[in-house]
Amino acid sequence: MVLERTGEPVVFDEEKCEALLKRETLDWLFIGLSTFTHIYLVVLAIVFFGRLANQFSRLFSLLDLLQNPYLGALGVYVVLKEIRKRRRAYPSRYWGELFVVLWVALLVIATFLTIISGSYNFDNIYRIILINGLLVLIIYIGGSINRP
Repeated sequence: MVLERTGEPVVFDEEKCEALLKRETLDWLFIGLSTFTHIYLVVLAIVFFGRLANQFSRLFSLLDLLQNPYLGALGVYVVLKEIRKRRRAYPSRYWGELFVVLWVALLVIATFLTIISGSYNFDNIYRIILINGLLVLIIYIGGSINRP
């Protein structure tokens, strides 16, 4: 609690307030980054499985343009999560492992369909899935090896 009763007038604890604000700010940053990365993953999967890249060329262009900001957001998310894990001031409420499972599943299914089915090709949408899926897997493996 930031304000405390000590029998005297209410005391404002500046250190507790600053720690709470940092924690809340990190929570909002995690929520924003998580929302962006999950929406990107879902839209990419819909475009790939629906074979919508040619029909919605602007959407594909947007996905292509957002790939670098997406990778940057992913990097910031991972760095902040690693910092939080090392401090262990409070437990994490974020399930990064589920995100990795979803990416690996998308990568495996997309690769399988691209190899087996004539309906899917080694095109730009698959290239984005391949790059992002492998990157997420590499980051996860690196983080797993370097667990605190």
